[in-house]
Amino acid sequence: MAVDKDTAELAAFEEFLEVHGARAERWPEAARERFRPLLERNARARELLAEARVLETLLDRAPLPSADRTEALANRIVAVAAAEKANQPSTGNVIDLAARRQARTMLMPRSRWQVASALAASLLVGIYLGASPPVTSAIETIAAAVGLEDEAEDSDLVLMYSAVADEEELI
Repeated sequence: MAVDKDTAELAAFEEFLEVHGARAERWPEAARERFRPLLERNARARELLAEARVLETLLDRAPLPSADRTEALANRIVAVAAAEKANQPSTGNVIDLAARRQARTMLMPRSRWQVASALAASLLVGIYLGASPPVTSAIETIAAAVGLEDEAEDSDLVLMYSAVADEEELI
């Protein structure tokens, strides 16, 4: 059990070192308290801390690049990118987004009216269908006018409007 706990704590300690570094004075107080027992009992934890200290020392001793060198590097990168662009032939696969956006905005008012009129038409059709009597009552009215009884089955009503129905089937 202690080995599993140490393994998990070692992984957490290694990740913590990558984020916060090896200087314990920079660590949050809770982290110092959490990892102190691990450092006392585990040799691998002490080894990880020593490696992190060596890396920090090396990074502290590394000279910082001068502003002139950084600016020169940036200028070289921009020059190479510009030269590559100049050397590449223009292809027909380039899409002019500004032209497409302008064309789309020119069509937009008409498109909005088309959408609005379609929505208004569907609203009117919905209101009309909602206000009109159901289709079944119209069929029943026609069936009563033709002389079918009130309790006619649905199949009788369907046959009445079928083009292939014979007169004998309707009687």
